[in-house]
Amino acid sequence: MGGPPKLKMWLPWSELMSLPRIMLDDFRERIRQHPRSSLLIACARLSIALNYGPEAETAADEKLTALWIPILFPPSLVPYVSAFAAQGRIILFQGQLRMLATEALRLNPAPAEDIPPTENDALGELLLRAGELLYKPHVAVEGDQDSVANLIATFLPIYELSLPTDPIMSFLRFYIFLTVNIPRLPVELRIFDVPLLFEKQFGFPLKLYCQFIFTFINHALGERAKTPEQWPIDGAIRASWFKKTTLDQEPIKKMFESVCFSLKDLPDTKPSVGYADFEFLRNHPYFEHNGELYCLDYEYAVGKLESGALWRVLRALDEKQKEPYLSFWGNVFEDYVAWLFEIYTNPTLNKIYPSPLYPNAKNKPICDLVLICGSTAILIEAKLATCRTDIRYAGDYKTMKKYLEDKLVVGTNRPVGVAQLLTAIRNLSALPQSSMPTWLQGIKRLMPVIVTKDEIGSSWAVNSYLNMRFTEQLKDEDHKGYEVAPLVSLSVSTLEKCMHALQDHAFNEVLEERVNADSKLGSPFEAASSFVSRGTARNLFKHLEITQEITSQLIADFGMVEE
Repeated sequence: MGGPPKLKMWLPWSELMSLPRIMLDDFRERIRQHPRSSLLIACARLSIALNYGPEAETAADEKLTALWIPILFPPSLVPYVSAFAAQGRIILFQGQLRMLATEALRLNPAPAEDIPPTENDALGELLLRAGELLYKPHVAVEGDQDSVANLIATFLPIYELSLPTDPIMSFLRFYIFLTVNIPRLPVELRIFDVPLLFEKQFGFPLKLYCQFIFTFINHALGERAKTPEQWPIDGAIRASWFKKTTLDQEPIKKMFESVCFSLKDLPDTKPSVGYADFEFLRNHPYFEHNGELYCLDYEYAVGKLESGALWRVLRALDEKQKEPYLSFWGNVFEDYVAWLFEIYTNPTLNKIYPSPLYPNAKNKPICDLVLICGSTAILIEAKLATCRTDIRYAGDYKTMKKYLEDKLVVGTNRPVGVAQLLTAIRNLSALPQSSMPTWLQGIKRLMPVIVTKDEIGSSWAVNSYLNMRFTEQLKDEDHKGYEVAPLVSLSVSTLEKCMHALQDHAFNEVLEERVNADSKLGSPFEAASSFVSRGTARNLFKHLEITQEITSQLIADFGMVEE
């Protein structure tokens, strides 16, 4: 197991050259001197060369940095850039490519395509300039709640730029939503036929879409597995790549169109709502040029299964159906969280009670999930809690605070998150032990937990804010007979990385270590826990089994044969 993530500063162009900090308009003028296709293809190829994506690699390691500094910088700058690298500064990281590609797409009017292509040794300057713009000066605000919300608004984009989770898990998770969790739901909750809605929207089956995305993932991994001796990098996917399958060309064409963009049909892109706003790139991670498809971002490409089946379908629904559709996916997510504990945890140490009901109260659940670990009851609320682009990247503490209150603390038309957990604690405290179900009798300690589908649950200062709001409202009379622990929040990707530890440990041990290591709960979960580390979640044997099933089914359905 690796150690917790370490904070390192990236090298900005202004520091390298001892110049004033650059401005966005100046950066745009610089990249206007290059054909967009040349810049975008360079971004795709560098993403492969620097191994961004798999195993949560978001920065080039020391070996790759040393290899690429002489390629990306002119000879006169190489010694200086190498000296900064030797000091431990980050020279090359994924966010630079996202920023460069996104701003190239925003150029209006676009530069001519017949100007000379970008030289390799000009790219280093553009990357350092791009990274310099991924910064928002921190401005302090007054008030405990506002100051913590301000930290969240400032640092959430930074957390996303260096996510400690392998993106392949987002594909597998959503595939499990579709194939395991939806069929597990009670009939009365299966109110949407997702494959039918998807095919109506896209014109081809959802199963085929899953297989295409999985194929693209394998192509990306194959390109990254090449050694330097096999460079220069091509990195493109071509329709001809599928000729060894039995698929017709029409679904291949539709599939390509659903994930990519080309320069000729680029829509007017909206101005950024804040630094690190890469939404167009997230929605269109493939660049089509001369019949070739270039993956600009591995993480965003892997996430296309969810963005298609959930968010694209949602946007096409009637207004009256949108809220029920999100509620439906909320139920699916709750079942996934319960399924993780059922599949991977030691049942002796972690006794699982999904959607438990109060005694003598029909259809009134205590919370989404209760785990009994000895004399501790862990009360879990699982929240879809998606944070919109105009909130997560605006850097505005007021809109961030409203999001937190509406989605994770109080709610709008019904209680959510913190409010639900407070209600559960008060209700349990009011019940006499004799009327409790046997599995709740003898409990001495309650641990409230919020699991978010969004990465926000594990990000900087989010747990601080939620626990602050929780403790503000919890009174001594609310929990007579129980000790109540601080509220802990984490994302589902962090929870997945806890699962290997829960084969030998109780979940309360993991949570207690996180609290004891960072009593203010301000750092990301991974930074305060020895039980989880960045990269791929380990020992998830069922996820691996499902991956093998997808591979076997794809080979059979595509009519592929080994060469």
